[in-house]
Amino acid sequence: MSNQSALLVMDMQNGIVGSLSNSSEIIDKNKKAIESARKHQIPVIFVRVAFSKGFHEVSPHNKSFSRIKASGQQMSVNDASTQIIDELAPNEDEVVVTKHRFSAFTGSNLEVLLRGMQVDHLILTGVVTSGVVLSTLVEAADKDFELTVLSDAMTDRDIETHQFLIDKIFPRYAEVTETLEWSNTIV
Repeated sequence: MSNQSALLVMDMQNGIVGSLSNSSEIIDKNKKAIESARKHQIPVIFVRVAFSKGFHEVSPHNKSFSRIKASGQQMSVNDASTQIIDELAPNEDEVVVTKHRFSAFTGSNLEVLLRGMQVDHLILTGVVTSGVVLSTLVEAADKDFELTVLSDAMTDRDIETHQFLIDKIFPRYAEVTETLEWSNTIV
């Protein structure tokens, strides 16, 4: 492993996690990953998606987020739907990054934080696999971060898509492992 790692726990927020069929399993795996990171002094960074009231950040050309805007769904920074779920509540000293697109980097201060913390290795968890995880993974690879994906600490609304990404796409960019295996290799 690299000199400095960080665990990114992405989009584990009320408005997203509750809509997933296997949410309790994913929450449990994320809890275990967070506990292991904290035990080994690996920084835990939480990432959430939120917008200003009125969704001023959302272009009508953005197919996914313009649909959410049109639906009237509440996703402002103070809405309950954008808060990290209680089961994974960040510690007082842990950072919560707010983003405005799928990638954890886009429209956020994540890269500045990581560079300031001298992080060069990211461990990724969260929901959904075909959204924030895929987008963040590819962008992080382009930014030359070393990457680990905890495949059992993420899911997708389409399990076939999730499995395809885990088996065929993610290994091109990252070490793909499971939470327990990763926890046992931390030094």
